[in-house]
Amino acid sequence: MRLRPNRILILALLVALGTSYYYFDLLLPRSRLRDASNQMTGRYGYGGDFYPIWLTGRELLFHGTNPYTQETTREIQIGLFGRPMDPRRPADPPTDFRAFAYPVYADLLAAPLLPLRFEAVRLVMAVLLPVLTAVGLVLWLRVFRLQVSAHTLAIAVILLLVSYPVLEGLYAQQAGLLVGAALAMSAASITRGRLFLAGMLLAVASVKPQLVWLLVLWLLLWTASDWTRRKSLAFGFFLTMALLFSASQLALPGWLSGWWGSLVGYSRYTLPPLTQLVLGRFLGTVAGLAMLVLAAAICWRMRHRPANTAGFSLAMSFVLAVTVILEPTGGAVYDHVVLIPAIVWLGFRRAEILNGSRPMRVLALVALLAICWQWLVACGVTLVSLFSSGWARSPAVLVFPTRMAAPLPFVLLALLSFFVVRVLRGETAIREGRALVEG
Repeated sequence: MRLRPNRILILALLVALGTSYYYFDLLLPRSRLRDASNQMTGRYGYGGDFYPIWLTGRELLFHGTNPYTQETTREIQIGLFGRPMDPRRPADPPTDFRAFAYPVYADLLAAPLLPLRFEAVRLVMAVLLPVLTAVGLVLWLRVFRLQVSAHTLAIAVILLLVSYPVLEGLYAQQAGLLVGAALAMSAASITRGRLFLAGMLLAVASVKPQLVWLLVLWLLLWTASDWTRRKSLAFGFFLTMALLFSASQLALPGWLSGWWGSLVGYSRYTLPPLTQLVLGRFLGTVAGLAMLVLAAAICWRMRHRPANTAGFSLAMSFVLAVTVILEPTGGAVYDHVVLIPAIVWLGFRRAEILNGSRPMRVLALVALLAICWQWLVACGVTLVSLFSSGWARSPAVLVFPTRMAAPLPFVLLALLSFFVVRVLRGETAIREGRALVEG
């Protein structure tokens, strides 16, 4: 029996309630308890990922302080953990833990917020980030020319905002959510023919270069393949990058060397890329190279396609999914927001998947389970906590709803690879994704 749209919406709200309770009342308190045991409880746990941008931006613009020095790192640590890292404590991370690892223009772009106290900044971001994340989903639907009913869109937005990566990003107030929204806006601008604006937004998104470098290469290849019509995208990107670098150099001469040093140090206290984290160093490197080759192949094949075609959308989705498994730290689950286009692209190709091979259908089922796992298991843990609080709050149980965060990008990539290989072999054209979902 098919549920009515209103009932599905109510069910989605109940799932959101259960997932939110799990994250904010079960998982986060356990994390704070662990930090307290190591005397690492600062004032700015909530919004902790945006705090270094706010602090270093104020110090740079108001006092000319270099954000890449050890003294600034100590100030960041005191704000986040209540004290600097101590090399004499075996449990402490390295002394450069949570050093400022953004380019200087991240501070410049945050300039409108810098005069505010951080408590006020957190309020602004608490409103801005969920709105931009929801807008990003709507824009990806438009980029791929997919139409859904108001009920379906509301359900999708609700589930997106209570997904584990987004909850992590919202609590930490992570710049990755802003980058995800900027990429969605850039893609929407491309499909509307506003290429100069698309290039500008792509440059702004480079505050997290690990999330955009592969997409930039693909879009520059796409631009060069029809230079006369698409050159505005390159002009917008390079002009904006030049302005950002010039402004950064004026604000802090020689900033590139400091930024590079912070990036080198960053790798010492973060997890390795997902490929190596999940598959090991050797197999992970091989798998990463294989995905890069496949991405290069589909981008080369699709380089002449217009932006409003399914082939262009497939290339963009695949490139962003590959980016997730290759980014330098596998623990940045909040950056998985750039998997939204892959999920959207695949979600509206049910007929092609059902008519595909048995491995494709099985993999699609696994992907559906991997996506829904976070909500179903989180709600299960929430229900159990009402009757057995001690068991539900144990560390092994609390991390169970997050177990699919690492495998999900690989499952999505594998499913996308079926379509990529079929296109490369020339076996079939990709059906255009226009669809109308009623409920």
